[in-house]
Amino acid sequence: MAFSDPEFREPTPGERAEIARLVGEEPPVLVAFEADGGGTEPVSCLIAAEAWAVRQGTFRRSVRAG
Repeated sequence: MAFSDPEFREPTPGERAEIARLVGEEPPVLVAFEADGGGTEPVSCLIAAEAWAVRQGTFRRSVRAG
């Protein structure tokens, strides 16, 4: 649920293939990063989106009801 110190990188070919398999195609935006998730090793994470935008400022975190 929480992470810190993300280090962004290009997704690997394997990560691209896995996302394409899960959603049926490769999304237009796919970003990978490693972050400190509180364990002994960094955690690998992916962000898949239809579009991107750079916004400045502080944003509240919203939690969706399951």
